Amino acid sequence: MSRKKKAFLGSAIMIALLTGIYIYSHYNPEEHIFFPKCPVYALTGYECPGCGSQRAFHSLFHGNISAAFKYNAFIILLVPYILLGIYIEYIANRNSRHIQRLRNIFFSKWSALTLAAIMTLYTIFRNILLSINNVP
Repeated sequence: MSRKKKAFLGSAIMIALLTGIYIYSHYNPEEHIFFPKCPVYALTGYECPGCGSQRAFHSLFHGNISAAFKYNAFIILLVPYILLGIYIEYIANRNSRHIQRLRNIFFSKWSALTLAAIMTLYTIFRNILLSINNVP
């Protein structure tokens, strides 16, 4: 990828992130209809790994970390990982041995499989706990 394309893509990602931060800090997803609803939950009644993430980000941007974790702990814990990926891909010197080592550790095939396994387990246990708590 050329430097211009990389810079453009990095700028687009930053604009998207800042726009998302603005929207989720100024509008509550529970009160506004323009926020999308989860199609997995609508079809199955089970929460997907992303369910509650909009409310979690809104709570996080308002400094309510405990509420953010209650809505979706997985997404909140994933934010630093995503930011690290953006940093490595678009900001850091890719030729640095330190950056290459970080990339090999956090963004390899095994790390992707590990993340997928954690996401699957989170989803299963989250839905089991929700069904236990909703039993009359």
